[in-house]
Amino acid sequence: MKKYLLLGLCILLGSNALVLSGVAYNRMEEKSQLTLTERELFLPYNQGAIKENSGILLRLKWRLPTPENAPYSPYSPKEIKTDEEELITLGFSIPGEHKSEWAQTRELYWALEFDGDIHKKEVKKAEDAYRTATLEYQENPSKRNKQYQKRSQTAFEKEKVNNSRLFFIQASKSYDALASKYAGLPNILIVKGLSKPYFNSSDKRYYLGLKRLSVNEILLPMPYSEALDNIELIPKKEIRPPRYTVVVKWGQRLEPWIVGINKNE
Repeated sequence: MKKYLLLGLCILLGSNALVLSGVAYNRMEEKSQLTLTERELFLPYNQGAIKENSGILLRLKWRLPTPENAPYSPYSPKEIKTDEEELITLGFSIPGEHKSEWAQTRELYWALEFDGDIHKKEVKKAEDAYRTATLEYQENPSKRNKQYQKRSQTAFEKEKVNNSRLFFIQASKSYDALASKYAGLPNILIVKGLSKPYFNSSDKRYYLGLKRLSVNEILLPMPYSEALDNIELIPKKEIRPPRYTVVVKWGQRLEPWIVGINKNE
């Protein structure tokens, strides 16, 4: 019995040592640093239970921008149009006859833009949509147009105050290619994300589904968690400025860790 207990202890210690060595390696070199807010790092629904255990996990929230020539939409599917050539460049193999049965997932490097030109364009599009809805209501004050105006106004306010400002801009199988392309831009973050292509038989086009970030949650260590004491989840319909600011770094393995947090007054 003692033999098995000792073996289990050795395995546990070895696993912990491996994890700690990975953390240390990741933090040997800083690749990126961003100061995010509640807009990009939101609280989990079970924050109380998590905090009592080991700390709070903050989830990263990123988006795709509204297509260039399309009207503003706060709800965009996390997929981008692509073609065979680009998918091959990204490292995917092209299927034969049964394109609809395609099911590959790869980890790629993603470039994300934080609080830059993309977000400014989203705010402008949301404002234009609200103005259009207001003019339509003024010209035809129907119940339907009034509801449309209210929805557009809420969407505009959320875009200015609540919505994430972290936008996907490009995927690549090469970290160096993205790092070279966006060198010197402090608001560009390069991370790893899982992507899955598929063929849409309706419009006969390929799409790249952006499933999720490889690391999409960041542990808020106990010493920092006091800053979020007594903070409750905001109802989805409520518009409220972010209540905290978090300084996050990404290391050699493109894994994040928190180095500071402040509660906004």
